[in-house]
Amino acid sequence: MPHLDSLPENASLVDLYRAHPRVAAAALALNDAVMRQPGPFTPAQREAIAAYVSTLNACQYCTGLHSNAAVRLGMAPDEVAAVCERPEAPDDPRLVPVLAYVAKLTMAASTVTRDDVRRILDAGWDDQAVSSAAFITAVYAFMNRIVDGHGIRADAAGIEAGGKRLAELGYAGIAAMIAPGEAG
Repeated sequence: MPHLDSLPENASLVDLYRAHPRVAAAALALNDAVMRQPGPFTPAQREAIAAYVSTLNACQYCTGLHSNAAVRLGMAPDEVAAVCERPEAPDDPRLVPVLAYVAKLTMAASTVTRDDVRRILDAGWDDQAVSSAAFITAVYAFMNRIVDGHGIRADAAGIEAGGKRLAELGYAGIAAMIAPGEAG
């Protein structure tokens, strides 16, 4: 049950976005820029990293949706679980320093150092990967607070539907779905 009576009993983020179309347009444009535009991480990896940030922030809704989207975008379920539950041993060892950086940025941002960044670079990533990891971490700290601040939760069916929507429509497609007259 969401925290606001104006939202439906089984509210999703889409319901909240429909109640706040200007915020939705801005948030979805930011999500699209960070999560779907060309970058060093695949869309599936970005969704898994978003799920990891959401796991660290204990945001059930975002952890579920982004994990589901990562699988739908091509990661194996056990790969996504490794990112979220065993970040020191993901299937792609190059992600270890990225996930350590993401965790530190999420839990103790002021303690991030050049050494944390250097470990990412030493693993074969470039400066864009460091920025991308920081952007994903920041966006999902923001999104987790919006979701949890409104009491949005999802059961298994809601997670399936939301993950499918993210994978198939993407963030720009969701923006168009919410405000079809303003898309473009």
